[in-house]
Amino acid sequence: MAEASLTPSQRMIETLARTLRHEVGDLLQTVYSTVAILHERIPADQKLERRLLVDLKSRAENCKHELDAVVDLVCPLNLNPNPVDLAELVSGLVAPLGPRFPSIKIHLETRGSLPVKADPRRLAQIGSLLLLALCQAAQHNVWVRVTADPDRGEVEWSITDDSYGATPEQMSWLNTPFATTHHAQFGLGLALARRVVQQHDGRIEAGNLPEGGFRVSLVLPAVSSGL
Repeated sequence: MAEASLTPSQRMIETLARTLRHEVGDLLQTVYSTVAILHERIPADQKLERRLLVDLKSRAENCKHELDAVVDLVCPLNLNPNPVDLAELVSGLVAPLGPRFPSIKIHLETRGSLPVKADPRRLAQIGSLLLLALCQAAQHNVWVRVTADPDRGEVEWSITDDSYGATPEQMSWLNTPFATTHHAQFGLGLALARRVVQQHDGRIEAGNLPEGGFRVSLVLPAVSSGL
């Protein structure tokens, strides 16, 4: 959506969203700073207190991710596409999830360099939202795969969990963002992923699996040359 095509109501919504992100962002920065100071001052043997600080920081980070997604859904979205090794980008997103979700086994499968032309910051943004949502929903396992389809000239990034599956209400976010206020993190990830992937001339596929679990796939055009 171009800036010039925005109606007065859409401009007002955009301004409100940006203002909210700015104000809440200042609050979250205070939270980050406070957590860092307390983490240094609380003795190492006070494990409960330190665990609460880690949880507070994680919740603040989740809030920031969700707020950024809301703004990017209601405001014009600018992309800066460059050659990106999708396998390398995904590996970097998966690496810090193990300590954060110690009860979940995350299986990562990539095969060499898999270049696409995309905005790496946007891919990291939607990937983080989806990975967090599926890790939180999973019972024991999450599978992350990045594979190439040379015949179609595509690269597919799929994330699968062994959860009980998504509800129709959760899936509704894929086509109608903000139709419900429930399942915001899960829904924002789907809705923003759809918008970002489509602007990269790709597609998103998501749904429950017959054998149980949920799977979301982001399919992007591959680039013919290496990075």
